[in-house]
Amino acid sequence: MQKEQQLRVWIQKQKRLISEATEQKDRDYIAMMWQGFLNGLRLTNAITWQEYQELSREIVEYAEGCEAA
Repeated sequence: MQKEQQLRVWIQKQKRLISEATEQKDRDYIAMMWQGFLNGLRLTNAITWQEYQELSREIVEYAEGCEAA
């Protein structure tokens, strides 16, 4: 439960950073860093494949909503 809560706090912070970014390239960069962080969590087995897919999908949907890559 604590892991999920930590991920949620981190995700909310990243969403705020993306929404506050003034330039498209900054939003794209933050979204790419978000994806890279998830890749690291998955590679170290800190999150399951299902969690990775769900969080990755959340990144894509949020970034598309903010017109980020």
